[in-house]
Amino acid sequence: MKFRQIVLLGLALCFSAPVFAQDEQCNTDFSLYREAFKQWENSTPKYDRNNISPVMLSSWRNVFLNCPTLRQTTFVDGVKIVINALILPTKDKELRNKYVDTLIMVYDKRAEYFPTTDNGASQLGNISGRKGIDLMSIAPDRYEDAYNALKKAIELDGEKSNPAFINAYFGSVINMVKNDKLTEDVILDEYGRLMDLVDANIKVYTDMGNEKQLNNYKATKADLDAAVQPFANCEDLIRIYQAKFDAAPNDVDLLNKIAAILEKKGCDDSQLYLDVAINLHKMDPSPASAYFIGKRYLTDKEYAKAKPYLLEATKSENVDWAANSYKYLAQIMLIDKNYSQGREYAKKAIALNKADGEPYIIIGNLYAASAKECGSGDFYSKVAFWAAVDQFNKAKSIDPSIKSKADELITLYSHYFPNVETIFFNGFEEGQQYTVECWINETTTVRAVK
Repeated sequence: MKFRQIVLLGLALCFSAPVFAQDEQCNTDFSLYREAFKQWENSTPKYDRNNISPVMLSSWRNVFLNCPTLRQTTFVDGVKIVINALILPTKDKELRNKYVDTLIMVYDKRAEYFPTTDNGASQLGNISGRKGIDLMSIAPDRYEDAYNALKKAIELDGEKSNPAFINAYFGSVINMVKNDKLTEDVILDEYGRLMDLVDANIKVYTDMGNEKQLNNYKATKADLDAAVQPFANCEDLIRIYQAKFDAAPNDVDLLNKIAAILEKKGCDDSQLYLDVAINLHKMDPSPASAYFIGKRYLTDKEYAKAKPYLLEATKSENVDWAANSYKYLAQIMLIDKNYSQGREYAKKAIALNKADGEPYIIIGNLYAASAKECGSGDFYSKVAFWAAVDQFNKAKSIDPSIKSKADELITLYSHYFPNVETIFFNGFEEGQQYTVECWINETTTVRAVK
């Protein structure tokens, strides 16, 4: 045991030793440590802390110190060796902390000697992100190091950031706030920024049909929402941002930030939101500022005031806001009984976001609302409900998140289907194709009320 401790301590303390190595010795040491490492990694239990090979440790150390450019594998294996052979078995706090320093060194040296992948793409963000995640897991007291590593990963990779790094980074931000290293508003600022990254990737992978990556980013979105909840109720948001707004009511960047966060968290019924939106539109009129004002008027049911702003907002570069604006306009058209225009707006929303089932819900409601205007009598005044239910079924088929809402509407409007006798006496039968005329002009299936 004493021998093992001396070997392990030596590993941590001697990484600054001079570099004297021959290629032949490097290859020999690499082969020795790799053979011992594979046996250790594949043993039962994996990475057995009671069966650590001194040959593996000393040979790996020699390669790391003297032949850093030999193989990237040295650093990948090195992370596992340092964590499982040095950090985890060690109870002494001071010694464990030195081993954590060694782990950081392994990651940093990998970034220095192997900054790109074999195809030339930068992997600095990936290396920094993995370092941050490991530090959060095995050295929670090094939360500031983890935060810096993960922050760097997100800055380097931007919209291509690994969802796991996004999730971990947000956790590190919260840790920094809890330890009084950052102010609470940073949590909300970073939440908004990270959600933009996540939403952008959800759109990309939805369009690509990549279910695995899509699910990864959707899971991260859910995790971010859950993590921000203790800091993101409307009362707290308004408390934090009211002071910032009062101090700089004409700061366009700040106004954009406040409006985006309040909108995203459903706090757009507040006076602060309206004040911010109006100031923003005065200072820097744009589709984005129009969106904020239009949504606020929509919340107040001032539809006539909302409409021109929402029409302007459909030109927003933010695809989600443009799509939402078309949806809101479609809902206003439903209220105004301008059914055809409402469907046109809903279809434009669909074109911008094919994964959103809500526009189909709106179209179904437009069909149902116009049923009596598109026919009379016990049969023809009810055929529009078939087309409406078709839309509700389509909505839940592409967007499982609204299944419950769609099912409620299906149950509601299925009660308005004509009965079997009415269908028969009008010369039709169940299962037959039928074209609903009027403005709807949809082919559907004849169905009887159950």
